[in-house]
Amino acid sequence: MTTLLPAGTEIEKRSSARSAAAMVAFLAFGVVLPLLVRGASNVFYTDTDFLIRYAVVLYAAVKLALVLSQRAIRPVSGVFWIFVYTCMGVAPLAQLTTGRSTALAIQVDDQMLTGASLLTLLGCVCFDIAYHSRLRRPPADMTRMRVHRLRGIRVLRIFSIAALAAGLFYIVQVGGVAVFFLSRQEAGAALDAINPDSGQALRAIISGAGSVANLCALIFYIHVVRTREHALAILDVILMVALVLMNVVVNNPISNSRYWVLAVLFGLVLPLIRGRKALFNLAILGGTLASIFVFPLSDITRRAAGTQAPLQVDSVWTMIATKDYDQFTMLANTLGYTADHGLSWGMQALGPLLFWVPRVGWPDKPYDTGVEVGIWMNNSNLNLSAPLWAEAWINFGLLGVVLAFVGLGVLARRLDTAYRADVLGMGSVGYLGISIFAGYLFILMRGSLLQSMGRLMILAISILILTTVANGRERSTR
Repeated sequence: MTTLLPAGTEIEKRSSARSAAAMVAFLAFGVVLPLLVRGASNVFYTDTDFLIRYAVVLYAAVKLALVLSQRAIRPVSGVFWIFVYTCMGVAPLAQLTTGRSTALAIQVDDQMLTGASLLTLLGCVCFDIAYHSRLRRPPADMTRMRVHRLRGIRVLRIFSIAALAAGLFYIVQVGGVAVFFLSRQEAGAALDAINPDSGQALRAIISGAGSVANLCALIFYIHVVRTREHALAILDVILMVALVLMNVVVNNPISNSRYWVLAVLFGLVLPLIRGRKALFNLAILGGTLASIFVFPLSDITRRAAGTQAPLQVDSVWTMIATKDYDQFTMLANTLGYTADHGLSWGMQALGPLLFWVPRVGWPDKPYDTGVEVGIWMNNSNLNLSAPLWAEAWINFGLLGVVLAFVGLGVLARRLDTAYRADVLGMGSVGYLGISIFAGYLFILMRGSLLQSMGRLMILAISILILTTVANGRERSTR
């Protein structure tokens, strides 16, 4: 005989489980891992330097634990704090304790590195304050909300056909399906060969339309299948199969950057999780651990066959310090760049805002920030990141960082709130766009913004085409 627990007891048990998971996560991320990093120390550094960098790790660990402990699912803030914890916290701490770093760090001194840590903390505080600030009172009738719904199965079919056509055009332009299963270096070279006189604008639009549109179409079809709101015809089955195959080609992890692969995974996983907080917590925990122990090892497809450097790893902390995570050092290098050249006072921001303007028609169009700083560094490899802190600083300095992260905090709060509300209605599709954006936040945070604008524009257009907004009453079941 099955005994039913009272609703209050079940809620208390779930709350206790979330609190326990949050405590374990905090101890692991905020105490154990930093102690392991400190234990790997083989160079001299001051306690002050360690504490400044540890402050970022501790701040992000606390916020991740809070994301896990709360009842609501907060995908955007969850991704933000994963990025801060790993890229701007653990990696810089490992660089300090091991005395190892990417070659990019040779351009800056300890003062610039300390400044980068303090600037990181400032951005986190501004994001946090804005995220938890209520700028206006909630409406008296909380049961009324703006619900995003699919425009209709016919619109999804037309959009899917157009997305598949864009994907085929993308494949033809780069030289065929086989190119997408070569290394990222070879696939990138094939993409760069598309109308080189136009600069990056045309290539970004072609690759964005071919990859993002097909991802959006597939995710929306997954929603249709789950909710069963629309009857599916043979055409829909054919389109879904074609979309799966197209995504395997254009969005595979072999020829795409790992940050885009993360965006794709989050975009696919979060809609499947929907309102299941336990699964969301598992995704946050798994994503954080994978960013430390798996992500740096997943670089085996970057170079062409025979040109990949052999993997030599003394320890996991040395690997994190020397591979891939150049965001912190690029922030410090950006501080060095502006010390020599001054701030751009918004001129650098014109590149991302007007990314669609071909360079052939705008010869003085700004390079993306990573390239600009890389040229100043005399670096041979200009495929460098420019984290959001660097983008904000190079334009308006301290004020730019404050405004950028306050704005991001407000946006994250609105999106996370909409996600929680929209999950309540089976017919709502608003959570789909938020899921895809949450994954794409990895790319926006890494930078540079100019490189990320093409896919972001296609994502926004896709959501606008596929969804419509209607006022409706949804009764909360929570």
